[in-house]
Amino acid sequence: MKATLADQIEYASSVLMQIQTEYASKGFTLCQAALGGSREFIAWKHYPEQDYVDSVSGYEFYYHAHDGFEMPEGEHGHFHLFKRSDRHPKKFMHLIGVALDSKGLPVRLFTTNQWVTGETMAQGKHVIRELTGFTIRARGRLAPIAKWLKALLIIYADEIASLIARRDQWISRNIDLGTHKSILLQDRNHHVLSECPINLIEKLSFISINNRKGTSS
Repeated sequence: MKATLADQIEYASSVLMQIQTEYASKGFTLCQAALGGSREFIAWKHYPEQDYVDSVSGYEFYYHAHDGFEMPEGEHGHFHLFKRSDRHPKKFMHLIGVALDSKGLPVRLFTTNQWVTGETMAQGKHVIRELTGFTIRARGRLAPIAKWLKALLIIYADEIASLIARRDQWISRNIDLGTHKSILLQDRNHHVLSECPINLIEKLSFISINNRKGTSS
Protein backbone atom coordinates (compact mmCIF):
# COMPACT_ATOMS: atom_id res chain seq x y z
CA MET A 1 0.00 0.00 0.00
CA LYS A 2 1.37 3.39 -1.01
CA ALA A 3 2.04 5.73 1.90
CA THR A 4 -0.24 8.75 2.13
CA LEU A 5 1.14 12.27 2.32
CA ALA A 6 0.31 12.32 6.04
CA ASP A 7 2.24 9.09 6.51
CA GLN A 8 5.23 10.50 4.63
CA ILE A 9 5.22 13.66 6.74
CA GLU A 10 4.90 11.67 9.98
CA TYR A 11 7.80 9.41 9.00
CA ALA A 12 9.93 12.38 7.90
CA SER A 13 9.33 14.14 11.20
CA SER A 14 10.41 11.03 13.12
CA VAL A 15 13.60 10.83 11.02
CA LEU A 16 14.40 14.46 11.76
CA MET A 17 13.85 14.05 15.48
CA GLN A 18 15.93 10.87 15.59
CA ILE A 19 18.91 12.41 13.77
CA GLN A 20 18.84 15.62 15.81
CA THR A 21 18.58 13.59 19.04
CA GLU A 22 21.44 11.27 18.10
CA TYR A 23 23.74 14.20 17.35
CA ALA A 24 22.75 15.92 20.60
CA SER A 25 23.42 12.74 22.62
CA LYS A 26 26.98 12.72 21.23
CA GLY A 27 27.52 16.39 21.99
CA PHE A 28 27.38 17.38 18.32
CA THR A 29 25.25 19.79 16.35
CA LEU A 30 24.14 19.33 12.77
CA CYS A 31 26.46 22.22 11.87
CA GLN A 32 29.46 20.32 13.16
CA ALA A 33 28.35 17.17 11.36
CA ALA A 34 28.01 19.12 8.11
CA LEU A 35 31.70 20.06 8.33
CA GLY A 36 32.56 16.38 7.98
CA GLY A 37 35.18 16.33 10.72
CA SER A 38 36.94 19.52 9.69
CA ARG A 39 38.28 21.47 12.65
CA GLU A 40 38.06 24.79 10.85
CA PHE A 41 35.02 26.46 9.36
CA ILE A 42 36.36 28.77 6.66
CA ALA A 43 34.07 31.30 4.99
CA TRP A 44 33.07 30.39 1.41
CA LYS A 45 34.73 26.97 1.55
CA HIS A 46 32.43 24.09 0.61
CA TYR A 47 31.83 21.18 2.98
CA PRO A 48 32.48 18.60 1.69
CA GLU A 49 35.19 20.29 -0.37
CA GLN A 50 34.08 18.98 -3.78
CA ASP A 51 30.38 18.99 -2.83
CA TYR A 52 28.51 15.72 -2.41
CA VAL A 53 27.01 14.46 -5.66
CA ASP A 54 24.99 11.27 -6.04
CA SER A 55 26.29 9.94 -9.36
CA VAL A 56 23.09 7.97 -9.94
CA SER A 57 20.36 10.46 -9.02
CA GLY A 58 22.28 13.66 -9.88
CA TYR A 59 21.30 15.34 -6.61
CA GLU A 60 23.95 17.38 -4.84
CA PHE A 61 24.50 19.41 -1.70
CA TYR A 62 27.14 21.30 0.23
CA TYR A 63 27.31 23.40 3.38
CA HIS A 64 29.09 26.73 3.71
CA ALA A 65 28.96 30.25 5.10
CA HIS A 66 29.69 33.73 3.84
CA ASP A 67 31.86 36.32 5.54
CA GLY A 68 30.47 37.29 8.93
CA PHE A 69 29.20 40.72 7.86
CA GLU A 70 27.16 39.07 5.07
CA MET A 71 25.52 36.47 7.30
CA PRO A 72 22.12 37.11 8.89
CA GLU A 73 22.40 37.47 12.65
CA GLY A 74 22.25 34.17 14.49
CA GLU A 75 23.01 31.99 11.46
CA HIS A 76 25.96 29.61 11.37
CA GLY A 77 25.85 28.60 7.69
CA HIS A 78 23.60 27.06 5.09
CA PHE A 79 23.08 24.12 2.78
CA HIS A 80 22.62 24.54 -0.96
CA LEU A 81 20.72 21.72 -2.67
CA PHE A 82 20.96 21.04 -6.41
CA LYS A 83 19.87 18.69 -9.18
CA ARG A 84 22.28 18.07 -12.05
CA SER A 85 20.93 17.58 -15.56
CA ASP A 86 20.73 13.95 -16.70
CA ARG A 87 21.77 14.93 -20.22
CA HIS A 88 24.22 17.71 -19.40
CA PRO A 89 25.95 16.98 -16.04
CA LYS A 90 27.65 20.38 -16.02
CA LYS A 91 24.23 22.06 -15.98
CA PHE A 92 22.25 22.12 -12.77
CA MET A 93 19.36 23.81 -11.01
CA HIS A 94 19.40 25.18 -7.49
CA LEU A 95 16.54 23.65 -5.52
CA ILE A 96 16.57 25.48 -2.18
CA GLY A 97 18.84 26.92 0.49
CA VAL A 98 18.53 25.85 4.14
CA ALA A 99 20.13 28.03 6.83
CA LEU A 100 21.09 26.70 10.27
CA ASP A 101 21.72 28.47 13.56
CA SER A 102 24.66 27.67 15.84
CA LYS A 103 22.61 24.95 17.55
CA GLY A 104 22.23 23.13 14.25
CA LEU A 105 18.53 23.91 13.86
CA PRO A 106 17.11 25.10 10.52
CA VAL A 107 15.96 28.73 10.77
CA ARG A 108 15.44 29.91 7.20
CA LEU A 109 14.62 28.65 3.71
CA PHE A 110 15.56 30.70 0.66
CA THR A 111 15.94 30.82 -3.11
CA THR A 112 18.76 32.57 -4.93
CA ASN A 113 19.40 34.51 -8.11
CA GLN A 114 21.13 32.72 -10.98
CA TRP A 115 24.53 34.37 -10.54
CA VAL A 116 24.84 33.15 -6.95
CA THR A 117 25.37 29.49 -7.88
CA GLY A 118 25.74 29.60 -11.67
CA GLU A 119 22.69 27.41 -12.10
CA THR A 120 20.54 27.04 -15.18
CA MET A 121 17.43 28.85 -13.95
CA ALA A 122 14.42 26.57 -14.41
CA GLN A 123 10.71 27.28 -14.11
CA GLY A 124 9.27 26.67 -10.68
CA LYS A 125 7.22 23.64 -11.75
CA HIS A 126 10.41 21.87 -12.84
CA VAL A 127 12.20 22.73 -9.58
CA ILE A 128 9.29 21.42 -7.50
CA ARG A 129 9.18 18.23 -9.55
CA GLU A 130 12.87 17.60 -8.86
CA LEU A 131 12.44 18.40 -5.18
CA THR A 132 9.86 15.64 -4.79
CA GLY A 133 12.41 13.11 -6.00
CA PHE A 134 15.32 14.34 -3.90
CA THR A 135 17.37 11.30 -2.90
CA ILE A 136 21.05 11.14 -2.02
CA ARG A 137 22.80 7.89 -1.23
CA ALA A 138 25.60 8.68 1.17
CA ARG A 139 27.76 6.69 3.53
CA GLY A 140 29.63 7.46 6.70
CA ARG A 141 29.38 10.89 8.26
CA LEU A 142 27.25 12.34 5.49
CA ALA A 143 24.57 9.62 5.51
CA PRO A 144 22.52 11.17 8.36
CA ILE A 145 22.84 14.61 6.73
CA ALA A 146 21.41 13.29 3.46
CA LYS A 147 18.49 11.67 5.32
CA TRP A 148 17.92 14.85 7.33
CA LEU A 149 17.78 16.99 4.18
CA LYS A 150 15.32 14.68 2.46
CA ALA A 151 13.07 14.64 5.53
CA LEU A 152 13.20 18.41 5.82
CA LEU A 153 12.09 18.80 2.19
CA ILE A 154 9.07 16.63 2.90
CA ILE A 155 7.79 18.44 5.97
CA TYR A 156 8.43 21.89 4.48
CA ALA A 157 7.19 21.07 0.97
CA ASP A 158 4.40 23.68 1.06
CA GLU A 159 6.67 26.47 2.29
CA ILE A 160 9.29 25.63 -0.32
CA ALA A 161 6.73 25.56 -3.14
CA SER A 162 5.54 28.99 -2.02
CA LEU A 163 9.09 30.37 -2.03
CA ILE A 164 9.75 29.07 -5.53
CA ALA A 165 6.48 30.60 -6.74
CA ARG A 166 7.46 33.93 -5.18
CA ARG A 167 10.87 33.70 -6.86
CA ASP A 168 9.25 33.23 -10.26
CA GLN A 169 6.77 36.05 -9.60
CA TRP A 170 9.63 38.40 -8.72
CA ILE A 171 11.43 37.54 -11.96
CA SER A 172 8.28 37.95 -14.07
CA ARG A 173 7.36 41.23 -12.39
CA ASN A 174 10.76 42.77 -13.07
CA ILE A 175 10.78 41.57 -16.68
CA ASP A 176 7.36 43.18 -17.13
CA LEU A 177 8.84 46.41 -15.78
CA GLY A 178 11.40 46.37 -18.58
CA THR A 179 14.49 44.60 -17.22
CA HIS A 180 15.92 42.05 -19.63
CA LYS A 181 15.92 38.59 -18.05
CA SER A 182 19.62 37.93 -18.69
CA ILE A 183 20.53 41.21 -16.95
CA LEU A 184 18.13 40.56 -14.08
CA LEU A 185 19.52 37.11 -13.34
CA GLN A 186 23.07 38.48 -13.18
CA ASP A 187 22.25 41.55 -11.09
CA ARG A 188 24.58 41.47 -8.07
CA ASN A 189 22.20 43.73 -6.17
CA HIS A 190 19.76 40.82 -5.94
CA HIS A 191 21.08 37.77 -4.12
CA VAL A 192 18.17 36.12 -2.28
CA LEU A 193 14.93 36.29 -4.29
CA SER A 194 12.57 34.81 -1.69
CA GLU A 195 12.93 33.57 1.87
CA CYS A 196 11.00 32.66 4.99
CA PRO A 197 11.91 31.92 8.61
CA ILE A 198 11.15 28.45 9.95
CA ASN A 199 10.98 26.90 13.42
CA LEU A 200 11.57 23.15 13.39
CA ILE A 201 10.43 22.58 16.99
CA GLU A 202 7.10 24.27 16.35
CA LYS A 203 6.71 22.44 13.04
CA LEU A 204 7.30 19.01 14.57
CA SER A 205 4.92 19.84 17.41
CA PHE A 206 2.26 20.89 14.90
CA ILE A 207 2.70 17.63 12.96
CA SER A 208 2.50 15.59 16.17
CA ILE A 209 -0.71 17.30 17.28
CA ASN A 210 -2.33 16.79 13.88
CA ASN A 211 -1.32 13.13 13.88
CA ARG A 212 -2.96 12.62 17.29
CA LYS A 213 -6.13 14.32 16.05
CA GLY A 214 -6.15 12.13 12.96
CA THR A 215 -5.73 8.99 15.05
CA SER A 216 -8.53 9.91 17.45
CA SER A 217 -11.04 10.90 14.77
